Amino acid sequence: MDRRRFLSLTAATGAGVGLASAGFGQPAWAASYPYFNRRVPDEAHTKMGELAPYGITSFAFTPSNGWVIVTQDGRFFARGIPDACFTELGKLTKAGRRIHCVAFPPEGGDRWVITTDKGVSARGIPEECRQRITASYTAGKQVVNVAFPPAGGNRWSVVDTGGFHVRGVDDECYQMMRNLTQGGRRVTLVAFPRTGGWVVVAQDEFHARGIDDECYQQMGKLAAGGWQLHNVAFSPVGGGWSLCSRGKVPSLPADRVRQVENAVGSGGIWQRMGYWKTPGVAVAVVTGNSVAWSTGYGWLEAGSGAAAHPETAFQAASISKAVASVGVLRLMQTLKRPLSTDIRPHLGWTLPHRSCVSPDAVPTIDLLLTHRAGVIGRGSTSPAEVCSGFNTAAGGGFAGYGPNATVPSLLQIMNGEGNSPKIELTTAPGAEYHYSGAGFVLLQRMVEQQTGLPLAQYMDKEVFAPLGMKTSSYALSPAFELASGHTSAGAVIPGKRNRYPESAAAGLYTNVLDLCRLVCYLNKAWTASGDIAGPLSKASVRTLLSKGPQPDMGRGLFIAGSGTKNFSFTHDGSNYGFKSVFKGYPELGAGYAVLANGDNASLVGEIAASIRSTYGWA
Repeated sequence: MDRRRFLSLTAATGAGVGLASAGFGQPAWAASYPYFNRRVPDEAHTKMGELAPYGITSFAFTPSNGWVIVTQDGRFFARGIPDACFTELGKLTKAGRRIHCVAFPPEGGDRWVITTDKGVSARGIPEECRQRITASYTAGKQVVNVAFPPAGGNRWSVVDTGGFHVRGVDDECYQMMRNLTQGGRRVTLVAFPRTGGWVVVAQDEFHARGIDDECYQQMGKLAAGGWQLHNVAFSPVGGGWSLCSRGKVPSLPADRVRQVENAVGSGGIWQRMGYWKTPGVAVAVVTGNSVAWSTGYGWLEAGSGAAAHPETAFQAASISKAVASVGVLRLMQTLKRPLSTDIRPHLGWTLPHRSCVSPDAVPTIDLLLTHRAGVIGRGSTSPAEVCSGFNTAAGGGFAGYGPNATVPSLLQIMNGEGNSPKIELTTAPGAEYHYSGAGFVLLQRMVEQQTGLPLAQYMDKEVFAPLGMKTSSYALSPAFELASGHTSAGAVIPGKRNRYPESAAAGLYTNVLDLCRLVCYLNKAWTASGDIAGPLSKASVRTLLSKGPQPDMGRGLFIAGSGTKNFSFTHDGSNYGFKSVFKGYPELGAGYAVLANGDNASLVGEIAASIRSTYGWA
């Protein structure tokens, strides 16, 4: 059965597995180590029983169903492996080398690799793989596992004592290798069945795709006994496989990543993604004002082979407003203008108003940033041409433009020539709060008029480059890898992504790592004794994150807990096919970002709640 599998070795349930007991003539230190074989050659099974008490470090099959078993004290037995490999094993063990791994590329013939505690011997493996292994040893790291996917060619996985390196492996396999290492674990082995699929083990955790059900179940049983999974081998004949351990799981720190994953909703992150029909999610968490961990789950697009990673760009939707606010304050700081400035003289366009709004009313930049400028918004949009009796649920956002629609200019949008009402004053500035994407269109227009640059170029230069946000853009179609949006039923939306020329309100593309870079910067700038490197002065950051005309808002950001250690700033987002949220805690040096390519908002809320609960943040 080809289903997603994840299991914590310390939390698995099931019966114990059989043990190979120390027998007559074995050293006193020899332990009883568990192993399990299915559909392997009888002689291999017998030899594993004999050698398991000595601690098997490698059991591997050749493409022609030859095999070799090596123990940690240098014993080995082989059948049907290349003569040169057998001879080299003899030389290495005689020299006292500890064998970590023996592996055979799928092309067969005289191709093999042996890694040890002091170096590597290899013949016929991909040159880039050989170079990577050599580089690990040169850097003082021992290579503990090498694996080759069944497709052959320049495809391989190399695991050393410092990390892992891959080329040409399944993207979800890489996704899980990366995810499993984010919680204080390290990958210890990777294995590939001859028929496809993969296994990744990271000390007390593992994840697998497309492996035999009984194999997966026996992996769980090993876990139930507290045994670490040290070797997984797949036979090229008859779907055979082998599992063995040479010791218990070591004492390890709590894995916060798995705690967050398991606490999402009522069934864990994978179950909730399926329930909410969201193909892909990326998450990053900040502690100590640096990214503590980041993970990706699922797919960039349903039915594709490209996995979602923390580096993947999603539409951030209304988080665009929060990030654009940094750019607006940067401009005001540069021009030395107060936020109490009337925006109208800086638009190059006349802002209309309804009959109930005095022509002398002043929509300031500060009021626009806090959604109190009287600009058409949620609860003040329709019906048109009225000053009261509004539909309280209507307005405030933008629908975007699908693949067959002509994208209007910003001026056309302001004049109501796109798919949204014209921008006008519908209530008296300062009198009421109405969440207004249109207000941020006016701020975008002001930035472009005052700088002579499109918003995308201005933000690249003044905000993204200084903060190292290299995968963030207000361009309609950025050049980097993008997630596709999906309907609430999980289908790819037409055109994969709507386009949002109302960039400051809804058009930002970014990833969770960049959002957390912004969180770290704002956190540090808020608590610093003076100015720090970045787009804003300390005074501007204090303005950005302090209560303004709207009590629960800074400028473009919602705030809570002012004056307490749990003081926070946040914004969420909802575009067609995308949902998002990010949050920072300046006094805690903490925060998070969650981006999803599904149209159900509840999932990002559940993930955010799990993060807060796990870390004890308000």
